[in-house]
Amino acid sequence: MWSKSALFLMVRIKVQKRRGYTFPVPVWVVNEFLTALTDLVWIGEMALKRIPLPKDERSRQQMSWVKTVSPSGIITGTQMVIKDLCKYKGLDIVDVKTADVQVKISLK
Repeated sequence: MWSKSALFLMVRIKVQKRRGYTFPVPVWVVNEFLTALTDLVWIGEMALKRIPLPKDERSRQQMSWVKTVSPSGIITGTQMVIKDLCKYKGLDIVDVKTADVQVKISLK
């Protein structure tokens, strides 16, 4: 059933009483975007590690999470999950329906 890998993320958005739109996004574009975003976030992490924590307790808590959790690692993990999911062509990743808006993301 799932013999070929997916080439596109199909993003469908429909607002009630309006025409729905479908945006095909190539998987390689998502992969390249996440690679570039990982590099930019890594540079930001390195810059923030050089900045001392502020004395204000609230600001200190907001800055300290970046030093303890690696946002670039989270993005890299997301990128690996998308690569793994691309093996399953026809898979619906997101299918959300509310009163006014419908959003569906699937692999084609």
